[in-house]
Formats: sequence, structure tokens, C-alpha cells
Amino acid sequence: MNSTKSPLDLWLADIASEANDQDETWDPGFDGSRRLVVAKLGPYRKAFPRPQAFTPRFYHRVYQLPVEDWSLTCRAELYGGFCSLEINLTIHFQASIHYAMTHLETLPEINPYIKKAYESLVRDVIDQEIKKLDDGEWIESGLAPIEKRIQTQINETLITQHIQCRALCSIQPSFADVAQSQNLNNSFAREDIYLKIQKKNFEFKERQNRESLRQQEEQERLLIEKRNRETELKIKEQALESESNLRLLEEQERQITEQFSLEERLYMERVRHQARLQELEQETQRELQRQQLAKQLETEQRLQEEKLKHQQLLKEKELAVELKQFEEQQVQWNAAKERMQQEKLKQEQRLKQIESEAERALATQKQSEAQKLQEKLHAERLQHESRLKEMELAMQIEEQKKRYEATQETSEYLRRDIELLVLEKRRNEMIQAARKAKQSTDQATRELPLNSDPE
Repeated sequence: MNSTKSPLDLWLADIASEANDQDETWDPGFDGSRRLVVAKLGPYRKAFPRPQAFTPRFYHRVYQLPVEDWSLTCRAELYGGFCSLEINLTIHFQASIHYAMTHLETLPEINPYIKKAYESLVRDVIDQEIKKLDDGEWIESGLAPIEKRIQTQINETLITQHIQCRALCSIQPSFADVAQSQNLNNSFAREDIYLKIQKKNFEFKERQNRESLRQQEEQERLLIEKRNRETELKIKEQALESESNLRLLEEQERQITEQFSLEERLYMERVRHQARLQELEQETQRELQRQQLAKQLETEQRLQEEKLKHQQLLKEKELAVELKQFEEQQVQWNAAKERMQQEKLKQEQRLKQIESEAERALATQKQSEAQKLQEKLHAERLQHESRLKEMELAMQIEEQKKRYEATQETSEYLRRDIELLVLEKRRNEMIQAARKAKQSTDQATRELPLNSDPE
């Protein structure tokens, strides 16, 4: 048998690939997180699937049930060695919870146990399907239906044993060289198979020859078209070159004419430009003079405004100083007024003390002494009132003077107010003097009967 593939092998491979594209996908329902928990406590043992929220105890043991790949390769011969088949089988399998619970003793090595236990069963399925190829119908339809049947049989066989799986089967046929078919085993007496194979070989070669002839004709056609395009391109290039030379001559003539007119136009433009430059220069000088005059006026106006602002700022500062001085004087006046009030309170307390002494004296002494004390008390009161009045008038005069100094605009009014206060002070002094004179006369009249002896 030859190592290279025959045309029939290639044809069968094409049919198999087309059929595989149309297969439906078998979904076994694998679970990558499948676990089985075995609880063993003394002679008691219990198995159950691992819950989602599970905390293992010392008597628990968790076994993983992983998805594993199982590869098998089988070889078979048909028609007395004229056809050899290589069957490549890949099985993705996973033990179900039911299978694991019924085979607890194999849990540590459950997947190797499954391979060892079911390998003969899988090979028997393959052998049963390969025997169906003896009729030679697969030569017309390909091996894809056989591959699909093997996959389905294996899936169904293992799923009945509670083993989830997905089987993938690939069969590669190879045939002995047709020219050496006389050297085959004498048991090969299937002339119909041989004729089918030769017919397929002939049809495949015919198709290859037609395809190669078509490709050769297509290449020749493309080559002729390429040469025709190159010839047309050369003709077009020559025509374009001639046209380009003609346009170049016309362009040179046009450029010479345009150059002459351009030089004339440039000369006129230069003359107009010089005249325009002179006008712009004169206009610029006039504008510069106007700008300088405007800047000078603006500068003078800004200086005048700054001067006025400076004078106003000085006045504001002077006014602030005067206000501050007035406030300080007002504070001093308030302090003096407060001291006068305290002095007044002290005088009143002293008068009250004198009155209490007079009352006590009146209770123990004679009427004359009481009368003297009353007179003394009255004199003290008058003197105290006069002194308080003088102090108030002095403070008012001082306050008016300070106000006069703070605000010069009301100087005349303050001067008259001060004169009125002075007159008021003199009037009070005269009243006090009249009261004293009246008091002395009254005292003299009261002393006369007190000093006379009783009859």
C-alpha cells in the first residue's frame, strides 16, 4: 500500500468534510464544578452532591468529577486488504452523580476506571458499524454517515450507563494502488467494489483533468488579455505623448504671450503701487500726528483726574483723622461724665449720711442743734447742687469747644451756644447767691425766738 493518498481518498475526505459541516451539535450537559461528598463516620457512609454553600467537616471527603478526554485509535481492513480504515475517536466524558454514587469504591480513580471498563464496549460499537461498510455503498455517499452513527451509538451507549459524553469520530480510508491490485490477497473477490473504485478514480481524474484544462485555458486567456492591455496601453501612451508635445508647444506660446502682458501689467501695477505708497505714507504721517495729539490730551486728562483723586484722598484722610479725634474726645467726655456721675452718687450718699446723722441728732439733742444741722444740711445741699451744676456747665462748654474744633462750618453757632452757656452759668451763680442771702435772712429770723428765754 502507498503512503500517499489516492484520488479516491481525497474525494472521500471532501464528502466527509461537507457532511460534518451539516451535523448537529450534541450537548451532553457537562458541569465543571461537579463534586461528590462522601460522609464516613464509623461504619456508616453516605454520599451526596456537594451543595453550593458547603462547609466540609472532618468526616467529609470531597471528590471531583472532572471532564476528561479519551482518545482511541482503531484500524480495520476491508475487501481482503484492498481498503484500510484508520478510525480516530475522541470522547469527552464526565461521570454523573448517579454513576459516582453507585461506584463509590472507584471515586479516587473514577475516570481511568471508566476507560478501562468501557473500552471493549466502545470498540465493539466501532466493529459493528465497520461491518456495515462491506456492501460498498459508502464509496458513493462517503464515510460521514458512518462517523455520525458511531458518534451517536457511543453517546447513547455511555449515557445509558449514566456517563455524560460527546464522541467525535474521524475515519481515514486508504486504498492499495489499482495497478498493483493483482498482488492482493486471493480472498479479494469483490469485483463490484473494484469496479466502483476504478469508476470513481476515473471520474475524479476526469474532473481533475477538466479542472486543470480549464485553469490552463483561463491562464492563457488572462495572458492574452494582459498582452492586449499592454499593447493598448502602449498605443495610448504614444498618443498621449504626441498630444502632450502639442500641448507643450501651445503652452509655451501662451506662456510667452502671457509673460509679455504680465510684464506690462506689472509695470503699470508698480507705478500705481508707488503712487499708492506715497499716499499711504502721507496718510500715515497725518494719522500719527492725530494719534500723538490724542495721546497728549488723554495724558493731560489722566493727570488731571489723578490730581483730583489725590486731593480727594487727602481730604478723606483729613476727615478720617478729624473723625477719629472727635471719637477720642467723645470717649474722654463720656469717661468724665461717668466720673461726674460717680461723684454725684458719692455726694448723694454723703448727704444721706448727714441727713441720718441729723435725724439722730434731732432725736437726742435740742431743737436748736437740730435746726443748725438742718441748716448745715441745706447749705451743703445747695453747695453740692451748685458744684454739680458748675461741673455740668463746664463739661458742656468743653464739649461745645471740642465740637467747634471738629466742625469749623458751625463755628458761629457753637460760639453763640458757648456764650449762652456762660450766661446760663452766671445766671445760676446769681440764683445761688440770692438763695444763700434768703437762707441767711430766714435763719436769722428763726434764731430770734430760739435764743430768747421763756417767761
